[in-house]
Amino acid sequence: MSQENKSAKAAKEAAAQARAEAAKLEQGRQRKIRLIGGAVVVLVMAGLIAIPLVSGKNKGPVTNGNAALPAGVTSKTYGVKVGPAWTAANADAIPMLQIWEDFQCPACGQFEKSSGSALKALIDAGKVRVEYRPTIFLDSNLSAQNTAAGNPNSSMLATIAFGCAVDAGKAEEFHAGVFAAQPTPEGAGYSSDALTAIAQSSGITGDAFKTWNDCFSSNKYESWVNNSFDLFSKEGVSSTPTGLLNGTELKGDVMFDPTKLTAAIQAATKS
Repeated sequence: MSQENKSAKAAKEAAAQARAEAAKLEQGRQRKIRLIGGAVVVLVMAGLIAIPLVSGKNKGPVTNGNAALPAGVTSKTYGVKVGPAWTAANADAIPMLQIWEDFQCPACGQFEKSSGSALKALIDAGKVRVEYRPTIFLDSNLSAQNTAAGNPNSSMLATIAFGCAVDAGKAEEFHAGVFAAQPTPEGAGYSSDALTAIAQSSGITGDAFKTWNDCFSSNKYESWVNNSFDLFSKEGVSSTPTGLLNGTELKGDVMFDPTKLTAAIQAATKS
C-alpha cells in the first residue's frame, strides 16, 4: 500500500474515532440533562410533600382514608387475599406469601408464566396464604409509551378492573387473565376493551358482569389503587415482582423456579 493510501486510511480511521467520541459525549450530555430534569421534578415534589418524606420513617403521600375497598381488602396492606388458607382453622400456621406486582411489569408476567401454575396448586390446596399487593409505578415510567398507544395510566386501569373482579369472586381468574394478555411491546398498555374482554373470559357474566362494568367504568377503586401505591413507596420496595414469605424477601432464583418456590413455601409451614 502506498504512503498516500496509508495516510488516507489513517485519516478515515481518525475521523471515525472522532465521530464515535463525539457521539459518546453527546449521549453523556443528554443523560445529564435527563438526570438534572428528573432531579428538578423530584425537588419540586419534595417541596410539596416534604413533611411526610423527611419524617424519618420514609412515609409517602397521605392516603385516602375514605377509599372504597374491594371485598376482603383492608387498609392494613391494601392487598387482595386469595385461596381458602386465609379462613382455615390453622391459618396462622400456613405460610403467607405477599407479592408486590405491577400489571404492566414484564418480569411479573414472566413470574406468572414460570411459577403461576405451581403457586395456584398450593393456593387451591390451602397450603399458602397469598396476598397480591398491587402497585402502579410503571404508569409514570411508561407514560409516553402508554399515551402514544392510546392507553394512558394503564397499570391504574388494570388494577381498578382487578378490584372489580375481586368483588365478583373472580380475583384469581382475572389476575391470571391480565398477565396472560399482557401487551407487547412493554408500554403498549391495556385498553378498556381488552380489560372488559378479560373480565368476561374470567367467568364474570350476567348481572355480575353488569356490576363489574359499572364498577370499572366509574373508576370505583382508583383511591384504593393509589393507597396501595403509596404503601409500596413507604415500604421502600425496589422492584417487582417482590415476594415476601412470612415477611422475608425471596430471592429471584426462588421466585422464578416453581420447584424452589414450592420447597420454600413448604419449609415455611409451621408445625
